[in-house]
Amino acid sequence: MSDEIQKNLTFEQAMARLEEITGNMESGKLTLDESIAAFEEGSKLVKYCREKLEAYGAKIKEITEGECNE
Repeated sequence: MSDEIQKNLTFEQAMARLEEITGNMESGKLTLDESIAAFEEGSKLVKYCREKLEAYGAKIKEITEGECNE
């Protein structure tokens, strides 16, 4: 999955894809090459989701701190 595609995913879509990748890997039906590719894609998705959550957390903090200062 390219970085461009990842940026077009919603958080929910990225999580759904991670669940799909996990299921495929747990099935034991992937070749070693497929497993490595799936792991790489999954790692990128985890990073993407983590960054999204951090951004959401910062936005929530900004909103709540703004409300407290009013």
